[in-house]
Amino acid sequence: MTSPSIPHILQQARSYRGVDDERATLLFEQAAALARDARDGRLLADALNGLAGLEHARGDSHAALVRLREAHDLHRQVGNAAGQAAVLCNLGALYTDLGNYNTALEHLLAASTTLQGHDDPVRASNVAANLARVYEELQQPEPAEAHYRQALDLARANGHADGEMIFSMNYGDFQRKHGRYHHARRLLDRALALAGDRSAPAGAALHMLGQLHADEGDTDEALRAYDRALPLARAGEDLDAQLAIITSQAQAHLKRGAPAEARAALEDAIILAEDAGRHRTRAKLLDLLATAHAQEGAHARAYTVARRAHTAEADVLRAEADRQTRQLTTQYELERARQDLDAQRRKYDAEREAKEKAERETRERLVELERQALYDALTGLPNRLLLADRYRTAVEHASAHGERLTLGVIDLNKFKHINDTLGHHIGDLLLIEVARRLEPVIGPRDTVARTGGDEFVLILRDTPDDAAVLNAARRVVAAFDPTFTLETHDLNVRPSLGVAVYPDDARTWEDLFEHADKAMYNAKTRGSGFERHAAGDEGGFAPITLEGAVHHALALGQFDLMYQPLTLPDGRVRGAEALLRWEHPHFGSVPPGVFLPLAERTGLSVPIGAWVLQEACRVARHWDGRVLSVNLSPRQFTHPDLTTFVQDALDASGLSPHLLELEVSEEMLQRAPDRARAALTALRALGVRIVIDNFGAGFTSFAALKHAGVDGVKLDPALVRDLKGDGTHGRDEAMLEGVVRLAQAIHLDVIAKGVETPEQQAFLARLGVNAVQGFLFAHPQGAEAFARHLAAHPG
Repeated sequence: MTSPSIPHILQQARSYRGVDDERATLLFEQAAALARDARDGRLLADALNGLAGLEHARGDSHAALVRLREAHDLHRQVGNAAGQAAVLCNLGALYTDLGNYNTALEHLLAASTTLQGHDDPVRASNVAANLARVYEELQQPEPAEAHYRQALDLARANGHADGEMIFSMNYGDFQRKHGRYHHARRLLDRALALAGDRSAPAGAALHMLGQLHADEGDTDEALRAYDRALPLARAGEDLDAQLAIITSQAQAHLKRGAPAEARAALEDAIILAEDAGRHRTRAKLLDLLATAHAQEGAHARAYTVARRAHTAEADVLRAEADRQTRQLTTQYELERARQDLDAQRRKYDAEREAKEKAERETRERLVELERQALYDALTGLPNRLLLADRYRTAVEHASAHGERLTLGVIDLNKFKHINDTLGHHIGDLLLIEVARRLEPVIGPRDTVARTGGDEFVLILRDTPDDAAVLNAARRVVAAFDPTFTLETHDLNVRPSLGVAVYPDDARTWEDLFEHADKAMYNAKTRGSGFERHAAGDEGGFAPITLEGAVHHALALGQFDLMYQPLTLPDGRVRGAEALLRWEHPHFGSVPPGVFLPLAERTGLSVPIGAWVLQEACRVARHWDGRVLSVNLSPRQFTHPDLTTFVQDALDASGLSPHLLELEVSEEMLQRAPDRARAALTALRALGVRIVIDNFGAGFTSFAALKHAGVDGVKLDPALVRDLKGDGTHGRDEAMLEGVVRLAQAIHLDVIAKGVETPEQQAFLARLGVNAVQGFLFAHPQGAEAFARHLAAHPG
């Protein structure tokens, strides 16, 4: 059975901590012994935690580590998550004091994870404050400041006045060290107000304010703050605080040229430090006292005090300095002793500089090791460990403020092929360049990390709605648009991006990452490039870009055909050209000039073109012998199954082959002349007609006429648009007439499109073109509307 006296003993021990550490240690040991006898793991862990703090303060950090590990195991055994977090936080603080920042960071992040789901803002703020300290030691001011701010915000939000006071002082001192004096003053003033009439914290806040004034160059104001702080430190019986304030006072007096005032304060403080065994502080005070004597012109006294300071600082010189002091009886001996002492000091300074250099190099190596632990070695981006911490911070902020954040997973298409064919060196250069391009397209609060191989992960915090998610995805995609030039290689690399949104799609890291990862693999499998997890639709994913949406448009029935009439000179309707249109529920009416290149680039133009042939032939079957004109895309024209697609459409609809007119561009004919000639021959064998579209657009038009199997040409609209229509016969009219006469001379039908004015129609009629097409006669219209147009213009 648990003894009822154990909690009382622990309370007493805590009250003596910092006042009478020996008595506090005895009480903690008594509580630990009683708790072991009572088999009370929770109280035993509390006692061990208290003992560890006292042992670490005495310098026995190894013993403190042993006790803290036992305390952590006890809390875990009894399921006390809050206790585990407290011990982990203390372990992090201890390792920070020892300079082992990587291990400290590991324990503090574990403490943060343990506290998730537990309403314990006091411990959470302590963890954040310790994380801030670690990041500050790692010379990473941005995450340090973020965690200082987080600790302060938690204390304020939960009415933890003492925590707000302490964190305001810590954050204020951080701001002072970074030269942000206005923010530092505001925080330190707040800490002083919260301290109230409590001596120790009020004295500490005033001391920091004095240091702030000193940094700003206002020595008088600094001294006034120190004068207010010192009595408070004495009332709180805080010896170290007293000595620190006196040290600052002396420095301020010396700076303003008042050595007598500095000396008066220092002499009493030196005695106090010596009696208390504060040897390091005593050495610093002696050094300041020597400076004060020197300012007063008492050089012999300054020398004596400097030697005392030197003796306190370096034990190896103490005996020699005392011997030399006893021998200083004459000016000659004094001068010789000074020279010898200077030599010894130079030797000591050299040894100290060598030691400091070694320590600095060790710190730099530790910082580099910490950097390697948190950042990807190749790209310099955050790795999984730092990404997890950034995610926790982002989710805590989003949860507290009711915000959304987006998690994105990026995979580079065909990266393995690049590695295998061009080598890992080029693959590494590509990853570095991708990282360089991604960093500028995300916001200042966002994160892009490399988590391994060619996988990058994004945390996007400013995504309040789906439009913001879409815009962010487009920025990421746009980063891949320029060709990657890597040494002698130009690479067109495309990403597969999957995104999921917190809290819409999931609330845990594992689930959110799984959704984003599935969306990425879905985008890669479908070739859509970019998709978002569709919340509420198990296994379903929604495209977030046009490139993704065009993959689904055909299956979802979003395409439609419009028909623009081809009119004969006598006004009768010769037929119509089938024009593809796309109406998307989110993107609206997408222009053909936008989606057709996308379809061509992704290879979708082939199945889309097959559908156009099937649907247009089915509709044209009811046109009473009118011609149907259909455009072929470059991929469709060179596809080995093109004749099969055409024959299937004719067979399914019953349309006569001679009524189907297929339009091809000059470029398609000239890109691979032999293949083009074979394709034209095969199509002609089916009985369909072939027309060159946009004829006359370039210098290669006449060469295209040499291809066998061409039945006609459709003039480029620019030739018609440039007609003046004022009855004159200028250069534009002459050029158009030359193109028409050439086509007529080799017995090709001539169709003019883009006709919009009666004057253009009249000129073309005089040239004898076979048919015209344009807004002057009719706009593109649906199948039913075109049927009515045919009825109004009988053949």
